[in-house]
Amino acid sequence: MSLFVLLVVLLCLLIAAWLWMKPHPRSPAIVPGALPFIGHSHQVIGDRKHLWNFFRKVQVYSLKNGGVCESWFGTHKFYVITDPEDSLTLSNTCLNKPYVYDFAKKFLNNGLITAQASVWKTHRKLLNPAFNQQVLNTYVNEINVQARTLVSKLGPLAGKEPFDVRKYLINYVLSAVTRTSLGLGTEDQVLIETDYAEAIDELVAMFCDRGQKVWLHSSYIYKWSAMKRKEDQLINTVKNIINPIIQKRKSKLKGNSVPYNYNNSASTPGKFKPVLDQMLQLADEQNAFTDDDIREHIDTLAASSYHTTSSAVTFILLVIGKYPNVQERIYNELQEVSKHEDDDFTEQDLHKLVYLEAVIKESMRVYPVVPFIARKVDRDVNLKNCTLRAGSSCAIGLYGLLRHPLWGADAEKFRPERWLDPTTLPEQRSLYAAFGVGRRNCIGHLLSNMMSKIALAHICRRYHVTGDISTVVCEFDVALQPVKGHHIFLKSRK
Repeated sequence: MSLFVLLVVLLCLLIAAWLWMKPHPRSPAIVPGALPFIGHSHQVIGDRKHLWNFFRKVQVYSLKNGGVCESWFGTHKFYVITDPEDSLTLSNTCLNKPYVYDFAKKFLNNGLITAQASVWKTHRKLLNPAFNQQVLNTYVNEINVQARTLVSKLGPLAGKEPFDVRKYLINYVLSAVTRTSLGLGTEDQVLIETDYAEAIDELVAMFCDRGQKVWLHSSYIYKWSAMKRKEDQLINTVKNIINPIIQKRKSKLKGNSVPYNYNNSASTPGKFKPVLDQMLQLADEQNAFTDDDIREHIDTLAASSYHTTSSAVTFILLVIGKYPNVQERIYNELQEVSKHEDDDFTEQDLHKLVYLEAVIKESMRVYPVVPFIARKVDRDVNLKNCTLRAGSSCAIGLYGLLRHPLWGADAEKFRPERWLDPTTLPEQRSLYAAFGVGRRNCIGHLLSNMMSKIALAHICRRYHVTGDISTVVCEFDVALQPVKGHHIFLKSRK
């Protein structure tokens, strides 16, 4: 009798598994390798290099199957889109993020990455003016200062063994971001570059670690875990660093009602209004932000730029190091724009660095730092060849979009010249998805580009770079991180 019951149970389980895996009408192709009840969960368990290989494989599969495919994690359906039109449709129809973004909710909450769509719409509209080009131009002087500091730190390494440049770039990016966003002095900056940076790094790694451990996706199970206790400690560390800075800045600005005129920045070099000051002003005049909102936006800005821009510049240096002709052309352009090595790069100079801009864009196309973004499918979404079902999640494969066949037969090749002739570029603007797709794209893309350009200009003017992007091994840690084969060699041009 017990054997009969066991067979009945097994039969029921098999029927349930078949029903669970049975595709709905207008469903996309399912990624091979799914198992009953756990789907593809077993394929993401392992180290972070393994995780990135899975994400890349799924996007390649999506490209080969009409630009969309379907995967499963436990009982949760995850679509993957690599078609430019469908990506734009989905990203502008569904603005909320899926449940995996909630892993960072206690830390970033109403920050622009994790906020609910209703909050995001309001806050994004308020913050947009703080990231327009006119405002960012007032940051150029400070970013030059941080780039010079970076170059001086690299000096003792020139002519010696190849080294990991990314840790120096992390300090540069974090310094530039926190100086311009918080308006910090030297004393507070040291704290940001040590304790704050370490806590941010651990938190980001922890969110990714939880994503791989499917059993910890359950909030009930997670709250009893050692990981949750560690997360709470790290978040308290971050709060204890940022909250006093906000309060100190608020006290300093209290009673100061003198308006800031960005048009005066040209006559007052180095003068800029930190993002924190702009948020405090909005909080005071319009009751737009709470202190927690402000901290969460600052943390979001720091955490997102910390990993992305530093990795992007690392990849670009490796590309430059692999292609001597590209590096020489960059150097010649720098000499034409700024003949004296001691000169800073002005906003006018940055506009003239056309070829360097092309190299940055092409590197970020072929070697993207953020390989996908995701949305919560909170309603049925009709795409060209299928329907995404409400209650699921969808990843927009930026890696797939950036290497889509619409880029041409040489889509896989690094060729910066494509950016010098706009008529050769694809018509679909959503194909260049290095900073996201649709309305909820990255608010800091202009700032990131400026920091990258100024750092690269200073480095390439002072040093000859040797490296090889083809040897790099990456792992996925919210963004792609180079972990092997990414060391560079510098030789002084003097």
